[in-house]
Amino acid sequence: MSEGGGGGGGGGGGGSPVKMILESVKIIACNKVAFTSIMLLTTLPLSILTISQSISTRTLISQIHHLEALAHFAPTRFEARHVWRESRHDALSLLRIKVLFSLPSYILSLAAALSSVRSTLLALHAKPPSLHLHSSLTRLFTTTIFVYAILFAFSPLPRALPSLAPSSTASRLLLLAIGSALEVYLMAAMSLSLVVSVAEERFAWDAIRVGFGLMEGNRISGWVLSGLFVSASGLIGSKLERLMDGQDSIELEDKASVIVWYGLLVLWSYVIMTVFYCDCRRRHPIRDTQPQPDEQQQLSVM
Repeated sequence: MSEGGGGGGGGGGGGSPVKMILESVKIIACNKVAFTSIMLLTTLPLSILTISQSISTRTLISQIHHLEALAHFAPTRFEARHVWRESRHDALSLLRIKVLFSLPSYILSLAAALSSVRSTLLALHAKPPSLHLHSSLTRLFTTTIFVYAILFAFSPLPRALPSLAPSSTASRLLLLAIGSALEVYLMAAMSLSLVVSVAEERFAWDAIRVGFGLMEGNRISGWVLSGLFVSASGLIGSKLERLMDGQDSIELEDKASVIVWYGLLVLWSYVIMTVFYCDCRRRHPIRDTQPQPDEQQQLSVM
């Protein structure tokens, strides 16, 4: 089989982001029962865990930042060590909370990704969506480990780039923008790699390599779609910050609203990235390199 690369330049081509967005909305609207079930069973519980973790750790994170600032301005080393000790204690508490939330969140994210991608693929091929989980779960699980490792390794770069610039504010802002743009592009390629691990017999580095190859000729669309979801999740996070301004909790109605919107965003992101994958595959089809029957006969005669 051919790899997911070749052909195409670095920019436009393929379907536009607007068309893919409309197609994803149409798929969800035409398969309400399947995607409502996916949301209720996976992305909504995942959203509950994510929002609950943000709310429960907000005060602790603020306290850690406050203690770190105090330690820098402590008049004596003894007081500074005492403040740093309190900060480390709070940091360990924060780590324990995150570990407590991480395992169920990871399991739900795997289930959400697998069911959403499979249902979207089946819908695009005019077949009724199915929630049945196949062996692709193992491929998806393996690929997510590599994806998280890559994103974790890259995460300091956007913040480190501005420090390499001279004292000019404009240069630092430019490097920050470049780093952020690269991060958004990397997230698009990683999301596409996860879809590849579900849709094809590929996993880990192979799925990631094919994901990057499929981006060729459709990079701008992938970057725009990834940036759209980063912006949308940022808006939801900002709304949560405003609702919690000076408080340790928020009203139940406001919390429910944020949870539903975030759960819907997660579901939509899986659907639209699957639509994007199918559009990329149309540009880079999988070609069977096995000899055709006529070719085999000719070879046997020879």
